[in-house]
Formats: sequence, structure tokens, C-alpha cells
Amino acid sequence: MPVCIHSWPQAIIHVDGNAFFASVMQAAYPHYANKPLVVGKERGIATAISYEARAYGITRGMQMHEIRLLCPHCILVEGDYELFSLFSQRMFTILRTYSPTVEEYSVDEGFADITGLRRPFHASYEEIGKKIQNDIQHSLGIPISIGISITKSLAKLASESKKPRGCTVVPGKHIESFLASVPIAHVWGIGPSTAALLTKLGIHTARDFILMPSAELFPYLSKPFKDLWHELRGTVMHAIDTNTKNTYQSISRTRTFAHPTKDRNYLWAQLRENIEACFAKARRFGYSVADVHLFLKTQQFRYIATSLRFSTPQRYPLTQLDQFEKTFLAMYQQKTLYRATGCTVGKLSQGELVQSSLFETPHKRAPAIYRTMENRHDITFGTSLWLASEDRKTTKHMRIPMLTVRV
Repeated sequence: MPVCIHSWPQAIIHVDGNAFFASVMQAAYPHYANKPLVVGKERGIATAISYEARAYGITRGMQMHEIRLLCPHCILVEGDYELFSLFSQRMFTILRTYSPTVEEYSVDEGFADITGLRRPFHASYEEIGKKIQNDIQHSLGIPISIGISITKSLAKLASESKKPRGCTVVPGKHIESFLASVPIAHVWGIGPSTAALLTKLGIHTARDFILMPSAELFPYLSKPFKDLWHELRGTVMHAIDTNTKNTYQSISRTRTFAHPTKDRNYLWAQLRENIEACFAKARRFGYSVADVHLFLKTQQFRYIATSLRFSTPQRYPLTQLDQFEKTFLAMYQQKTLYRATGCTVGKLSQGELVQSSLFETPHKRAPAIYRTMENRHDITFGTSLWLASEDRKTTKHMRIPMLTVRV
């Protein structure tokens, strides 16, 4: 059943910052330009990689010592999330000079409805896309990929087809030919499990997917994938959402000490505060957490890091306290001086999810306890401590815990 549709019933543009965090650092610090650069030093793993660094085989999640083996002269930097936010705001400001209908999908990508703007700009949709691309490049110094099509799903696939600095236009009459070269596993929203299911049904490309009759396909699909089928066929199922969002791919918290320390209790207390702060921010924006990355930073600026992944996303770190402590103790070395601890939470998902079986124990009271905490900023879980200084001659006064919770 071929898909035949008018070329431009609507025109949606997808703007995607290429290697955004790394590109921002290169733009803000010209001495980094055109050099292999990796962001994520504070986490001990690569979170963003410049295209120059990718040429050496460096990939996301790779640890710093692995990166140095592949590229000894690679520049390793800590993420500056305030700077990333400023660049993001400026990018969307530029996009809004072309269209008032803009969706900030994430910090480095967004959508805009440019339907009917060819006449006001005296330009084709492709020319409008290239103008936006050039404006962002000229103003911010970062590479942008552009995709233009008749739905959000098609526009995003188009922008992903050419990186960096690509501009791909897919009018309605070219949908089938464009999707014929897109593997089903590369379609936005289709994960490995769904791709495996579709492959068993004889669907190998996005074109196979849209040409499969709904009566044969839909019994196997939930609503999001049915909507995707319609979107890839050119029917708008997801309108541009112009509401301002607070969306995050990850949330981080790091604290550097005034004086390096070997004190295990103090380090554990500081790490717990960072964990609590990350989870509190995640809850504030309605997220549950599936991945947690913890690190200790030594006085020699060496990072000792590890990650945890929960089979069921969590909202309350108290329920996983034993696991966090075991992880900390595995990283901690008694004779090493440390200058910082940190936590990053990722794999964020919206909604109040059912917690694991821990909530069937006394941990079931955790949601109520946290609600009490979040209404009172002077309550902690005993993570603020009185700690003796290393020579035990003086005592450093850390904030006294107002409440220690037993569950």
C-alpha cells in the first residue's frame, strides 16, 4: 500500500546540536577548537565527544584511562552545565526569530513549525533551514543538523541522516524513498526489543514498517508505536508543544572539599548528600531514576568511578542505601586523600513508577518520609556530621543533623 501524500501539508523542522556539550566547550574556549575533546572528566567517563575525538574510536561511556590509551593528547574537561544552558537558550532564541511555534525538546534539540513561511522569507523550506543553521553557527560557533519534513518523527529522522552540519529535506512525496534506507532499529522511539519483534514480522526498514497494513501490524503494537506508524506515513500525531519545559537527560551534583580528607565517614556523608540532591531534583521535575553514577576525586585529580543500574526506576535513594554504601566502600581507599565526591543520575523517566519489592518492607514508608523532608529544608538523613580534623587536635563543625530517620 504505497504512501501518497501532498508534499507540504505542513512543514516541521528539527534542529539538533551536533556533539553539543563538546561543541559548546570548543566554541567557548577557542584553544579547544579542532582538537580531540571529551566532556565528562568530573564523572570519570565520556559524556560528550567532539568529532575530532570520535575519529580515534572514543565512544560515550568510555572511562578516562581508556580514552588516554586511544588518544594520549585528548583534552579531558569537566562539564559546564550553566554554559550549556546558556548556549541552549540562545539557540532557541534564534529559532524563535523564524517561527513563534517552537518546542524545546531537550537542551540540544527542538522542533519548530515553519508551515507557510516560504513567502515571508522569500525562500524554500530548505533555504529557511540552511539560514537557521548558518545563523546558529555564526552566532554560537556550534554545528547544527537540520531535518525538515511533514511530521516530527520524519523531521527527526531526517536530521539524524546527515551529521554534522547536514540539512535533509523530506517532502511528502519522498517519504517512501527516504525511509527505504533507514534500518528499523534506527527509527526514533524503537528500541532493541521492538526492533527484534518487527524483524520477526519481516520488517527490516522504516519503509517496510509503514507499508505493513495496520490490520496485520497493530495487534502487536502498543499505542506509541501505532502513533509512530501514522507519523512516518505523514499524519501528525504529535503536535509541537510550545510549553516551557524543564527536561533533563541527566542531573549531576559535585562538591569539592575545602581540605582534602581520608575520613571515610565524612566522604560517605558528602556522597550521600550529593545522591540526595540529585534524586530530589529528579523528583521535583517528575522523574524516576534508573542509572546512578558515583565518583570519588583524589587529591591528584584522579577519578574513581562506578555506575549502578536499577531494573525498576527509583525515586527514593533511601531504599537503595545499602547498595550505595557497598558501592562507596568498594571505591574508597583508606590511605588516599580525596578532594571531592559526586553523583550523576540518568536514564530518567517521567511518572510515579511502582518501586521494587523493597517497598513491601519498612521502606514502604519512604515516599511519606521524603514528602516530609521536601517540605522542610532543615531536615536531612543524618548526612551532615561533626567530624574531627585529621590530627584530632581541633574539631571542624559541620552542620548538625536535625533528624536521623530510621526505616
